[in-house]
Amino acid sequence: MSKKKIIIIVLAVILLGVIAFFAVKKEKGNSKDVQSAKVERGQVVHKVAASGRIQPVVEVAVSADVAGRVIRMAVKEGDWVEKGKFLAQLDATRYKADVDRAEQVLASAEASLSLAELEKNQQFELFQKKLVSELIYQGALVRYQQGLSQKKQALAALAQSKDNYNKTMMFAPMSGTVTLVNKEVGEMALGSAFSRDIIMVIADLNEMEVLVDVNENDVVDVALGDTTEIEIDALQDTMFQGIVTEIAHSAQNTGQGSLDQVTNFKVQIRLLDPPAEIRPGMSAAVDIRADVRNDVLFVPIQSVTMRKPKQLQEKQDDELNRADSSMNEDGDKDLEPVEVVFVLVDNEKGKGKEAIQREVVTGIIGERDFEIISGLELDDEIVTGPYKEISRGLNDGDKVKVTKRKKFNAGEEKK
Repeated sequence: MSKKKIIIIVLAVILLGVIAFFAVKKEKGNSKDVQSAKVERGQVVHKVAASGRIQPVVEVAVSADVAGRVIRMAVKEGDWVEKGKFLAQLDATRYKADVDRAEQVLASAEASLSLAELEKNQQFELFQKKLVSELIYQGALVRYQQGLSQKKQALAALAQSKDNYNKTMMFAPMSGTVTLVNKEVGEMALGSAFSRDIIMVIADLNEMEVLVDVNENDVVDVALGDTTEIEIDALQDTMFQGIVTEIAHSAQNTGQGSLDQVTNFKVQIRLLDPPAEIRPGMSAAVDIRADVRNDVLFVPIQSVTMRKPKQLQEKQDDELNRADSSMNEDGDKDLEPVEVVFVLVDNEKGKGKEAIQREVVTGIIGERDFEIISGLELDDEIVTGPYKEISRGLNDGDKVKVTKRKKFNAGEEKK
């Protein structure tokens, strides 16, 4: 073999190698790096997140019904009191004087009534003997009836004055812990029928609840009896259990009339086995288990995206081709985006994998997963990332390369 032929053969081999190298490089360049996972079966829990504050289930505010200066305080914050225990005393000098005055008015009314009764009886006897006219007898009878009325008025005034006098002494309406004392000895309590001047607050700390605000979009998923997970800010790393006991029927709006308007509903959640350390007013975060599905297929939330049916696999394309050529309103609806998941399958040439779009029907949404009602099978390999590729970049039939998720290492970056 001549030297010239050897050179030609070597150059041909090199050329073929270069062509093969660029072909492989182009093949790799056309593929997209993705992460994948298998479709799993298990439990999916739909949770509604809310936040609020701890408060007693039963709490009573003891207020002054009459005005007076506080002259004695028998309890302090944190004291346990039994129902009926003496709590505080207001200055009763004026009210005791009112009682004495009412008693004297009653005594005077009783004396006047006795005299009117004697006069009535005497005039009645004389009238029967026709010694006085009927007019005189009727006058005596009217005076007697007026005496009865004055006595009843005096009795009512005495009852009212005694009631005011008794209200200067306050007693515990229930057994519980004094959580707030709002007055000191010497301060004035402004009793009124139209506004409350709270002296102290008594609460049963053995039964506590969390009052939370639930957004109007989530409250429809909440039902009485739903179990909850409660995390109290003051007691980190401890999860408490609760149960929904009441859901408000009327909404509360904040920022009404502005772009920041929010509509919430109050939801009461009873704490099961509340710890002794908690206090009314503590902040708490709540996860309400609104729905639980067991033994269902599920995929990560980021794996589900939206595509139009015309971008789906041949099955959807065939169904669209069989539709009437004159597109009606129902046909327009078929072109609306649907939920899809990208499933990894082996390439027809046996080189690598490709992503196939598959329409799915989803159920409830968990913290990290979507329930899959139909469209996938157990152990199907699906694309789970990156989200940018799933949401926009990835198309039906694209070649992909499964890689591990890249993690940012701050230490290496610093080096």
